[in-house]
Amino acid sequence: MLGAFLKALLIILYATFVGFMFMGIIRKVTARIHRRIGPPIYQPIIDTIKFFSKKENITHGVIYDFGIIFALGATILALMFIPLGGVSILRAYGDLILITFLLEIPMLGIMFAAMSSGNPYAGIGAQRALLTLLAIQVPLGFAIVALAEYYGTFSTYEIVMAQQVHGWSIFHLPLLLAAIAYDIVLQAMFGKEPFDIMVAPGEISLGPMVEFGGKHMAILQIQHAIGLFAETLFFSNIFLGGAVVTTFASPILNTLATLGILLIKQLAVLLIAIFISTIFPRFTIDQAARFYWKWPTIIAALGAILASL
Repeated sequence: MLGAFLKALLIILYATFVGFMFMGIIRKVTARIHRRIGPPIYQPIIDTIKFFSKKENITHGVIYDFGIIFALGATILALMFIPLGGVSILRAYGDLILITFLLEIPMLGIMFAAMSSGNPYAGIGAQRALLTLLAIQVPLGFAIVALAEYYGTFSTYEIVMAQQVHGWSIFHLPLLLAAIAYDIVLQAMFGKEPFDIMVAPGEISLGPMVEFGGKHMAILQIQHAIGLFAETLFFSNIFLGGAVVTTFASPILNTLATLGILLIKQLAVLLIAIFISTIFPRFTIDQAARFYWKWPTIIAALGAILASL
């Protein structure tokens, strides 16, 4: 029991650190594309420490406080179900539907907390977030069905192991289509352009985040860091083969090699999202909904049909 707790703690610490580095990379790469220097990669860590050091005298009730804890808890729980090489806790129980659900519900907690604040910008952002979540369900569902049909299982770990024998999912046409659709959905889950409608910096003052500050914002920063890590890890596992290294005699070397391979794949997924966000302007909410119910849905549905043949 103690060993499992320590392993879970190490996974959380590793995911948090790497997630913060991802947040820093997003800002740095975006700045370079804009021909700016940008902040250092470790800047999100400094910002979070500053948030924790600030004192707050404002409270908006129990829902306001509970919402962000709910969001952080759901993200950590999702992480526990996602295979992380040989050091995962609940990987044997992590099926596609469960993990996808857990990766989505943190936004509900944030929205409940934001709307309880009474800030009109937070309310508008929460409404947009709900509509975005509704829009991505159809292509996301078809992508999951394609995976389950092709591999004959909903188990994420079994899908990872199958790819060690048959090659990455993206090397098979039905799953390549599913991966394209899922990657488009990831853009909204990351909250990046052109699907950053719910935060819309410069338009609705960060939407649901506008009322948060101090320790509340620090917790949300940690949640976002772990969420970035978990979402890129999940995509890398189900479409890019994950990583299961058994080459070395030492289990420590195998674990380090596994984490290194996964990190490279996660960075590739993240960089694609960054490049897209710097190219495309923000959609309006009706444009985003129409887009998700059209092209990603068609692509994912075609992948599901081909996977079932």
